[in-house]
Amino acid sequence: MTTVRFLGSGNAFADGGRSHACIHVSAPGVSLLLDCGGSSLPMIKRYMDPAQITAIAVTHLHGDHFGGIPFLLDEQKWTGRKAPLLIGGPPSLEARVRLVAEGFGMDTSRASLGYDVTYVALGPGERAFGGARVAAVPVRHSPAAEPHGLRARVDGALIAYSGDASWSDDLVALAKGADLFICEATLFAAAEEKDNPVHVSYETLRRNRARFDCRRIVLTHLGATSLAHLREMDMEYATDEMELTV
Repeated sequence: MTTVRFLGSGNAFADGGRSHACIHVSAPGVSLLLDCGGSSLPMIKRYMDPAQITAIAVTHLHGDHFGGIPFLLDEQKWTGRKAPLLIGGPPSLEARVRLVAEGFGMDTSRASLGYDVTYVALGPGERAFGGARVAAVPVRHSPAAEPHGLRARVDGALIAYSGDASWSDDLVALAKGADLFICEATLFAAAEEKDNPVHVSYETLRRNRARFDCRRIVLTHLGATSLAHLREMDMEYATDEMELTV
């Protein structure tokens, strides 16, 4: 059995008081984060010892999706972690984490941390990753952030996760065959996509629901307009601390 807990289901601006993107996936031999946004560490510590996390897969290089990694690395240094940590994502992830950590006054070198951190670039081919098998597939978002969606096979279940993405057939391909598809819905109305072309709306996802070949869809990364229209949504959406099984 695979457990999925939403430690953060909000957008970059924490609309509705929601924490930044962070999803914990656990199964026998697996303790994997999908994204680790800037505000993630308090939520992580509410539910587990961060030392239990063995791997982090990141969708793209925006702070609300990877900005919590320096804090996690530094916290584990001071609490005496010895177990290695695997971090995967876009090609520039390691350099970006080091740059952000330096800006925060943190030293994330091996000599300073006292434990091994290995960075890998995730790609379209599935690879062994923290007890799971993970692939990164294209989505459309801010190009400089090196975006991709994730497909993670965990204990017999397939979880697909959009990260941030505007509407395209890439989302249909990403969700194909998934037991659970976690998809952003920053916006509510399709008309909003004209002014915010790097995110997708609930209305667009609802209109295309029949095209998604997956067992279950849960919406996340909810922004102000999505939150204002929750009562009108007939698709399942996440809340901070929500837990489900796959």
